[in-house]
Amino acid sequence: MAAQFIKFERTGTAVVGLVVPTKVTEREAGVICDEVGAAGQNAGWRVALDLSEVMLLASAGLGALLTINKQCKAGGGALAVFGLSEEILGMIRLTKLDKVLQIRPDRDAALEALG
Repeated sequence: MAAQFIKFERTGTAVVGLVVPTKVTEREAGVICDEVGAAGQNAGWRVALDLSEVMLLASAGLGALLTINKQCKAGGGALAVFGLSEEILGMIRLTKLDKVLQIRPDRDAALEALG
């Protein structure tokens, strides 16, 4: 089955996923977790997520990022997130999730963080 909410691109030893919906609520969060899970497993759990299209990241979306991060670490890989709007970055900092998630300024930095 093709991904509904993420456009994936394989780059070397990692996978880059562009999150397509402009808002990530409970409806999208579960599907995104499933899609990243399938793609991440095939890439050794090294995943870079591009959130540049996302304007609203609800609490379920934050939870999805934490779940994906946990999956990646459990699989011996890592998650790096980039392309965050100032509003979403501010919310992530406010909730202290920037201490848990690898937030990078751009795609190249995200891929570099994944090794």
